[in-house]
Amino acid sequence: MGDIGRRAGVLAAVVLTSAALTGCGLLGGGGRGEPGWVHDEDARRYYRPGVLLQSAELVDEHFPALGEPARVSLAEGRFTDPDERIPLPAPDDYWWQAVLELAPEDARELVTASASAGASDAGGAPDSGGGTLEPVDEAEVLALLVPSLEEELAACEGGWVSVLPALARGDGGDITVAGDLIEIAALCEDSGILVTSAVDM
Repeated sequence: MGDIGRRAGVLAAVVLTSAALTGCGLLGGGGRGEPGWVHDEDARRYYRPGVLLQSAELVDEHFPALGEPARVSLAEGRFTDPDERIPLPAPDDYWWQAVLELAPEDARELVTASASAGASDAGGAPDSGGGTLEPVDEAEVLALLVPSLEEELAACEGGWVSVLPALARGDGGDITVAGDLIEIAALCEDSGILVTSAVDM
């Protein structure tokens, strides 16, 4: 009888521990009512539909030169399936994207800084300082963004330009000040909308 009681006690402890870990999210899966993960085939990443953050904290950390955006919409997720049971995802498995609305003067400063930082002069659109900015095709912007953020965009009549040189940390790589790899940094000069996508390094 004592042996059975001990086994029952151990089994109860295992069940309680498993329940606690699941509740903490350590065994994967989301809580009830939380949106599930969806794989976006075009962007090749997992995201949660309808889940957008409005905090500028991540943007401030990685792009301090931007100032204070008038509006921030941010999505984040992983490249591998978050529901798979893996011990610890690789650092570069995480990504985040933002659609930012900049004040007109901040957008102009970003264009000028990008031109002076050495943006490509091949087929670019001239800026007010006489330099050139590399154009970015709208299809490229839309293909990289997850659908939740695509809904935050309007058509850019004047076209998108790359402002990556002004946002990179300045050592020749496409790396943010805080060390993430920049996939895209495209500005619509007409509207002051900036789209960024970065991968955690």
